[in-house]
Amino acid sequence: MAASRARQLHGLYLMRGCRDPDKALHAEAVKSANAHDHNVGITLVSVYCKCGLLADAHGVFGRMLDRNAVTCNAMLAGYTAAGDMANAEALFAGMGSRTPVTWVMLIRGFAEEGDMVEALRWFEVAPPGMRNVVTWTVAVQGCAATGDMETARELFDKMPARNAFVWSSMVIGYFKAGNADEVQAVFDRIPVRNLVNSNTLIAGYAKIGCYEKALEAFHSMLDDRIKPDEFTMAGKNQFVLNGLVDMFAKCGDLAFARKIFDNMQWRNTECWNSMISALSSHGQSIEAIKLFSKMECSEQKPNEIILLAVLGACTHGGFVHGLRIFIKYDVYGVAAAVEHYGCLVDLLARAGRLREAYEIVKNMLVVPNEVIWGSLLGACRVHGDAEMSKLVSSEIHQLHSCRVSTNDAEKYSNRKVMAVNTKGQAFF
Repeated sequence: MAASRARQLHGLYLMRGCRDPDKALHAEAVKSANAHDHNVGITLVSVYCKCGLLADAHGVFGRMLDRNAVTCNAMLAGYTAAGDMANAEALFAGMGSRTPVTWVMLIRGFAEEGDMVEALRWFEVAPPGMRNVVTWTVAVQGCAATGDMETARELFDKMPARNAFVWSSMVIGYFKAGNADEVQAVFDRIPVRNLVNSNTLIAGYAKIGCYEKALEAFHSMLDDRIKPDEFTMAGKNQFVLNGLVDMFAKCGDLAFARKIFDNMQWRNTECWNSMISALSSHGQSIEAIKLFSKMECSEQKPNEIILLAVLGACTHGGFVHGLRIFIKYDVYGVAAAVEHYGCLVDLLARAGRLREAYEIVKNMLVVPNEVIWGSLLGACRVHGDAEMSKLVSSEIHQLHSCRVSTNDAEKYSNRKVMAVNTKGQAFF
């Protein structure tokens, strides 16, 4: 019998988080056999309250012979959770003994209903022994939530001890009041900052549009050696998230940068650029190209910076797929610059497709420089193509000759100007 009762109790505890009335019917079956058991009674009251079945909870509570503070607290929790403060207050008044939890539940119940007059009235009459840090925190949270920061600050300053939640409540309250100066002043006073405080500050700054401040708060969080979590990255502000992706990418922490990136609901071009460029520059060519393909399926179009990063990834990874990307530049509405041509020529040259590379250089829409020709010449020598090497060398020599001629013409022109100026000065 004892083992059976233990199994029944275990099943009830598993049901404590239920919201399904059908599960409560199962509890009714257990109740009928064990209503006299005090522990079963408390559990049943809690289960029914969790399921929102206050009438059933009250029925079990009324049949219990021994109603101590724990039993009454279970019923009180149900009333306050349902917003039934009339019955909660009546039950509270009839309790023979109360615990700090009892006072916390009653005060929180009124605070959550927005009735801070009653919440503070009960807070003031609470015996000193019943006022713990949670009781104070609930009172401060209630005032801050209703916008009464003056009373919240008064209570906050009187607190004998403070926890992380009350500090965060003050920060949130001042954010809601639009007082960013007080926010920072309160935050700076926190003796030991934790993840809750830091997340509150970052999210608050992002919400009111102080994006640079949000990033500064994140940097301070890292300086305090506080590790960010999913909530830290759950902010909807694009500026902050872009900044975090860029920051971690530049620091070389690609795993964390990618985690933030993948959890973002929406990404702009700058964010795609930060992630793709980071992957490319750290030698993760395949990942960079895969991410670029994903970007092509999004609503964002790649710009010249992203395309340069992808071509660079193709070059370092030896993927001639870069040629197909280059051909689509017109589709993207991007005009290829000399750097883009340089990547493409280097890509083809490394793959041994020297003739194609040469034709691309000859037909460039911008004037090729010595770097591009030099890259191609180096590839010709690596692949042992003497004929192409001679052809490219001729192009480099011609480019150099033109540059020398241009420089000579400029020098001659400058000498003529100086001569004229000298004659003019002598004349006067």
